[in-house]
Amino acid sequence: MTKSVRYQGGQLYVHHGAWFVRYRVRVRREDGSTKLEQKAKKLGSIADYPLESQIMPLKTEFMHRLNAGSFTPESGMVLKEFVDKIYLPYIEELRESTKKGYREIWNNHIRDRVGHIRMREFRTVDASKMLKAIADENDLSKTTLQHIKSVLSGVFTHAKNEGAFDGVNPVRDARIPRNTREPGETYAYNLTQIRRILENLPLLPKAVVATASFAGPREGELRGLEWPDTRESLSVNRSIWKTFVNKPKTRASAKAVPVIRQLAEILNAYRVSMGNPSTGVIFHSGDGKPMDLDKLAQQVIRPLVKSTGLEWHGWHGFRRGIASNLYELGADEKVVQRILRHAKSHVTKDRYIKAFDPAVLAAMRKLETSLDAISQSAPIVHQIN
Repeated sequence: MTKSVRYQGGQLYVHHGAWFVRYRVRVRREDGSTKLEQKAKKLGSIADYPLESQIMPLKTEFMHRLNAGSFTPESGMVLKEFVDKIYLPYIEELRESTKKGYREIWNNHIRDRVGHIRMREFRTVDASKMLKAIADENDLSKTTLQHIKSVLSGVFTHAKNEGAFDGVNPVRDARIPRNTREPGETYAYNLTQIRRILENLPLLPKAVVATASFAGPREGELRGLEWPDTRESLSVNRSIWKTFVNKPKTRASAKAVPVIRQLAEILNAYRVSMGNPSTGVIFHSGDGKPMDLDKLAQQVIRPLVKSTGLEWHGWHGFRRGIASNLYELGADEKVVQRILRHAKSHVTKDRYIKAFDPAVLAAMRKLETSLDAISQSAPIVHQIN
């Protein structure tokens, strides 16, 4: 059992023109045992705080936060040590693509900027300064900075559960710099554009695009589709990222989607061309292995899309397309959410449903007509002189 450290008041002293407070923490050794180590924290310069009475509030605040950390060995860790030894092993159970994203954010943006700060000493201002420094040095959107903030916040959420941090998550109220650029507008293909694309594609890429456009699976789910998954409906039972096979993203993601007649006809024609297989992945190049859809897009689909006068907006352009097309045709937001298999409705509404320009114009025409009707039916009021 780890012994606790009694409440400390801290020893204030001056060194090289600065105020320091000396305290003790329990640290864990390589063999798992613990020992007490003496540490010191710089509070401020004598030039800024010439009197002891002026520096005392900072000492009191620091010692209060230190004592509130319960002095567990983990709470004495610097952030970098906690992430390397505790947080990264914890996220091993996540999807490979998710782990890769978290590690890249940690290594590229967080580690060298704030990794040296002790867990119990980390403050909201440290996170805010980090985000500002990242924004100043990189051309990143607010969405990307929010992802970085979320990863660091997740570290402290786990730290609280491990006893390495107490109190309010210090990253929660950190601010994204106001002058950070807004993310680029995402795109959704409308039905006319999808038809133009399909008319120009060979059968295999045509089947992939049709499935993406009329059923809305994510790219990894497209790669993971097998023939038994397509009968009267399309069932998503797996997702493949690179060579890693995962279960559906959420419980909602595992729900089936009806297969419309146009999609069924294209899939049936493709199936016949492949020799009427009854098992195995649907989309492959003849070797039975899941197809690299990014390579297919780069080598085949993207050039043909551009030849029709359209731009390539990635596989998610088709997923956003089915959401926007259904909504434009009168489908309720909850129905669109169900077809896209989102766990949260606001994701469907805020990120996937796009109003096509003709739809926006038609809506404004309706508003214009309504105002005309109100004006014509309103009683005429004569001013009395």
